[in-house]
Order: sequence, then structure tokens, then C-alpha cells
Amino acid sequence: MDEVVAPILGRRIVGIVIVLGLVALGPGALAGTAADSPQAAPARHASEEAPAVGTPAARSRPRVGLALSGGGARGLAHVGVLRVLEQLRVPVDCIAGTSMGSVVGGLYASGLSPGQIETAMKQVDWGDLFNDQPPRADLSYRRKQDDSSDFVDFELGLKEGRVVLPRGLIAGQKIGFLLQTLTLRTAGIDDFDRLPVPFRAVATDLGNGGMVVLARGDLAEALRASMSLPGTLAPVEIEGHLLVDGALVRNLPVDVVRGMGADIVIAVDVSTPLDPAESIKTVADVTRQVSGMLTRENMGSESVGADLLIRPDLSTISSTGFARSGIAVTRGEEAARAQAEALRRYAVPDDEFTAHLAQVRGTPTPAPIRIDAVRLEGTTRVDRRIIERKIRTRAGQTLDLDTLKADLSRLYDLGDFERVEYRLVPTDRGPDLVVRTREKSWGPNYLRFGLNFVNDLEGDSDYGVLARYTRTRMNPLGAEWRNDVRIGRTRLLASELFQPLDFSGRWFVAPGFQYNDRLFNDYERDRLVAEYNVEGITGALDVGTELGRYGEIRAGAIRGRVRASARVGASSLPRFDIGSGGWTAHLVIDRFDNPYFPFRGQLALLDLFLSRRDMGADLSYAKLLGSYTQVISRGRHHLYMSATGGTNLGSDVPFYDNFTLGGFLSLSGYKEAQLRGQVFGVARLGYFVKSEPLSGRLGRGVGVGGYVEAGNAWATNADVNLGDLIYTGTLVVGSDTIFGPIYLAYGQSDNGHGSFYLSVGRSFTGTNASIFRSY
Repeated sequence: MDEVVAPILGRRIVGIVIVLGLVALGPGALAGTAADSPQAAPARHASEEAPAVGTPAARSRPRVGLALSGGGARGLAHVGVLRVLEQLRVPVDCIAGTSMGSVVGGLYASGLSPGQIETAMKQVDWGDLFNDQPPRADLSYRRKQDDSSDFVDFELGLKEGRVVLPRGLIAGQKIGFLLQTLTLRTAGIDDFDRLPVPFRAVATDLGNGGMVVLARGDLAEALRASMSLPGTLAPVEIEGHLLVDGALVRNLPVDVVRGMGADIVIAVDVSTPLDPAESIKTVADVTRQVSGMLTRENMGSESVGADLLIRPDLSTISSTGFARSGIAVTRGEEAARAQAEALRRYAVPDDEFTAHLAQVRGTPTPAPIRIDAVRLEGTTRVDRRIIERKIRTRAGQTLDLDTLKADLSRLYDLGDFERVEYRLVPTDRGPDLVVRTREKSWGPNYLRFGLNFVNDLEGDSDYGVLARYTRTRMNPLGAEWRNDVRIGRTRLLASELFQPLDFSGRWFVAPGFQYNDRLFNDYERDRLVAEYNVEGITGALDVGTELGRYGEIRAGAIRGRVRASARVGASSLPRFDIGSGGWTAHLVIDRFDNPYFPFRGQLALLDLFLSRRDMGADLSYAKLLGSYTQVISRGRHHLYMSATGGTNLGSDVPFYDNFTLGGFLSLSGYKEAQLRGQVFGVARLGYFVKSEPLSGRLGRGVGVGGYVEAGNAWATNADVNLGDLIYTGTLVVGSDTIFGPIYLAYGQSDNGHGSFYLSVGRSFTGTNASIFRSY
């Protein structure tokens, strides 16, 4: 799965669960059920022989059925086959499909033409489709914080002291919405024999390994269940059964089509052949090969049972090669035309086929749908009043899919749901819009882990292993309790209770505390004179407001104590044991589309700290820090500009709380914190170009570029002099990998300071919000 799904498998290391799940099922476990007839499935999934579709004359001719196999992107070849069948006037009276075959077959059965299906498939952004996360710029700031805190992009649950894994790496939120939208014309039809073309979708029951033939229910949900690759896409629960990809038990459902009453079965096989042993090198390769073995095991007898087998030449198209969808359609057309003589035996006269198509297509343009009522289903942990405030679609309005998509995205953005779905339920007054939420089975308490590492390849390094535990939905207003731990050169323990003050979540109060123990070097010019150990503990109480999707403003009080002593260096160096306290204010606007490799957007930060004796501090002083970054892109070329500065506002900031510069992404070439002062400023201009995506086993692509900086730190405002500016240049090669962002860089200053850097987990722009706020 190299082009679409595999990047997610690789980035989320727990993809190994896929292999374990498949091995647990095992070929033996499925072999006994794969041969079961469709009638052996529960009665709710199978139906009696469907009535023929078409004119009375059509009912006297042989009934033609179509069996469409799974094959991922290769399955788009089915569209080409359907196009040729229509050109040759071969009517299709019933269809059964598996996986992508069920998607194409189900869309055709719902009344879409081959041209409409091809257009819809070409318009899909397949890479985005397999990424459930909404665009980052549209996330609430709280969720953006989770996204930009150096944590691996995978969430675990914690229940009763046990770690709980999600049931799939991808919940299928966007896939579900796409299928629901494409099948909207079938709203209210829950019997697949009542579709323009009778239809069946084949799935696998994860509970017993048996085949399930879906003949009733919601069409989009059936298609989604049939294509749920185990371990990658989360299973679909239908009437208490967990269903996954039907390819495991019946990838070419010829017998299912026979069971629908077909006299003639045309089968289309687009399955992927097995890989040679020497090409199997990774977990993803093993997963694909095991899945392929299970699929081939149930293919042989079915292909023999077809009256006509069409097998397109798809040797240049992988199961994830959706970018080559046009080629797949063409290959399907070519394979069908190669068997034109055999297909013409099932053709009907022009007038009869025209009548057949008219009945299959139905109304070319469905009438606008007026919503009679909006109903919510499925939620237990999230208060209904929170959900209702996220939905803009109203009863009495005409259904607008863009508005509805935004509604579902806002609900999914809450972070509580595995999937958010909709369906239209017919009533006497018009259809009701039912919004159904499926809460995360591994929630509501979550664990995340991460890694941060920087080394200048000369012995100076900073590293940390991070963990975050978050309890959510602690009360009806949606309180969250976030706890962070960092182990490494800097040790951190932080806890914050985020308590919204209303159901909109706009206003909040946030009490918290933080303990940190960190080491930093003290320099006199280029000479290292001491390594300081600074230990502090603080308590804080903030109140604030979220600025919608843009950011937040908060202000509050802080009180604590700081101790500092020289761990390495002269014993005469000062020691500190002081009280700290004062007022804080914080503003952030975060519109980056990616926290590590942003292609567009802005990030603005403003931090104010007023240390006050009457709040328990030993000294009164002030610090103000601000930063702004803008990223502009054209194609693969990206330009970014940033300016960062800090001032003491005319006060006297103590040594231990000075601003620092130096190290990777901060006047690179200098050592970490080598430059120190009460006032500083840095301007940066950078450029990078991104390559084509890497193999999904490694990462999402490589960025090559660099930046130039001008800045310095000064002891007081009176010392600020543009003639003292330090100029540096840095060359960077970086990649967004399965381990997080990795960079290899070299920085050189105009006065001879130079360093190489290897970094894992830091932002390319150096503007991660987490590195700017320290009280």
C-alpha cells in the first residue's frame, strides 16, 4: 500500500496489529466458511430471488447478472466494463460486488451512469480521503495543540488500567461521507431489491469469519462495510455484527449473483496477484501478501462458475494506485471489447435497451430535498446541547451538502467520535435528517507518546521522551484534564484542567500546575563557564476565550518557586532560591496547515509576563515576547517569513529568566542558549521545495531548502544596535517520517560560528507554540 493507505500504516507504527489480526483469523479459520452459500448467512442479509428489471419482453430473456471483484484502485476498471456493456446493449439485471467492486456496483445499481461514476472517482482526493483528520486550519485551537506537541500521530485509549487500541488506523469518516453523498438518490430505500438494479454487497463477519451478504439497510453503510480492510479501516457494525472487507471470504461473488436468480453471470476479476518473495520486506508488504493469499483461496472456484470471465490487464496499477484511475477505466474497456463477440449473445434490441436504461437511470436530476426535522442518535458521553450548537442544518431548509459536510466536520473535530454519519429517513411530511455519532470505543481517556531530539554532532544534545494522558468529557460542559510528562535533559510534569463555562465552549477557566527540571549552558562569549540546573514549580489559574478555529486568548495569575545552581562550573557562581509570581497573558493565532512542514497559513504569538512582589515574587519585572510567521506556496515551492522579538519593557529581568538564542532554528551556528539578554530580535527568511512523496514505508516526502537569519540578544534596551546584528545561514534537508519530522542541517554565522544538527520532532519554521511559552 504505497501511495495512499501505506503512509498512514507506516506513520502509525501500530500497523503491525493488522498482521496479528489476519494471522489470528488464519486461512484455516476462513476456509470453512468461504464455501458457505449466501443462503447460509443470516436471513436479514439475504433475500429471495429478485424480480427481473426491465420491460415485459426482458423478462422472457435470460437474466444477466454481474459479479465484480475487489482490488482497490484496480477496481475502477469495472467502470470501463460497464461502459462497454451499455455500448453493446447488454442489460444488467442484478449485481453483486466485493470491496471496490461493491462500491462501483452499488453506485451503478443506484442509478449512476458509468460516466458519472468515473467523474466522481476522478474528483476524489484519495490521499485526503484516507486521512480522517479535518484540514488543520479548520481545527479548534485545543485540537491544534494536540497536533503540534511532538506526539506521534496515533491515539491509544486507557480503560480500567488497560491500554485499548482503536479498531482501525482509519475510522473512515471521509469515506463514509463520500459514499453517503454519492448514494443520496437512494435515501429511503432499505431493500436493495428496490434499487434500480437489484444489488448485494459481500462482507466478512469479524466475529466468526463467515460471509455476510448485505441485501438490506443503508446502501452507503453496506458499501463501506464491504471495503473495510482489517486493521486499516475500522469495521462497520451492522445489527450487532462487526463487518470487514468481503474479499477475505468471497472476492468474486459469482455464487451470490446466482442466488439472485441470474441465468447468465458475467464476472470481472481485478484482484491483485501475489508479490514475489524477494519483494516482501516490510510489515505493509507482509500484510498485503497475507491478504492476497486469503483472497486467492476463495477466487478459484468462483471464476470457474462464471459464464463469462473478464480479466483486465492491470499489471501497471497497484491496489492503491488511485492516481491512475483513468488508465484502470481504459483497461477495463479494452478487456470488455476483447470479448465483444461473446457479450453480444446477451444483447437486446435498441428499443428494449433504451427502456431498460430509462428505468435504471430514473430521474436524471433528483429534486431538492427539504428537511422536515433534524434528529441526533448515538451520543452518550457528549452533551446534546454541545452537539446541537455545532449543527447549522435546520429543519425546513433544503439539504445543502456543503453545509452538512461542515456540520459533520465540526462534530468530528470535537475528538470524541470515531465516525459521524447521516442518513435521510422518509416520513409523511418529508425526510428527517438523522445525524448519528459513533463514540470512540477506546475513549474517553487517551494516551499519546512522542519523541524530541536535537544533536549538534559535537556532543551537545537535547532529548526527551514525552507522554500525554487526557481525560475528556468529565462533566456536561466538556471539561478536559490534560497531563504531560517529559523525561530527558529537560524533565517536565504538567497538569491542566480545561473547564468550559458554557455549552459553546468559547469561554473557559484553566487551573493547572507545572514542575520542570532542566539543564542549560551558561556562556561568556564562546566559552562555556557553567552548566546550570534550574528547577521550578508553579501553579496557575487562567481564564480565556477560544477565537473559533483561529486561536485563543487567555490571562491569569501564576505563583511558584524557582531554584538554580551550577551543576558544572566554578563554585563561586550564583545560586538562586526565589519565589515567583505575577500576571500572565497569552494570545495565539494558528492557521498553519501543518505544524512541521507548513505549506500555507500564519502563526502569531504574543506572551506577557508581569512578575510582582505582591504576588509572591522576590523581584518585580516584565517580559513581552511576540512572533509572526507567514508561509506562501506555489506548487512544490514554499517561502516563509518570520519575525520574533522580546523585551523587558524597561524593567530589569533577572539572569535566570533572560531570553536566550542559539541552536537549531534559532541563529543556527551558535550553541543552544549561547546568546542571552533582556531584549532580543530575530528575522528569518526561508525557502524549501518538497519532493514527490517517499515510499509509504518511510514518510510523506523530503523537503530541501534553507533560511537566512539576522538577530541578536542585548543586555538592556539601551544596548540595542542594528550594527550588532548577527547574520546566519542554514541549509536543511527534512522529511515528515514515521518517527515525526526529521531534519539534517548545517548553520553558519557571519563571524565564524558553525554547527551541524540532527533533529527529530521540531518545526522547520522554529515557531512551535510550545517553545515560546515558559513561565
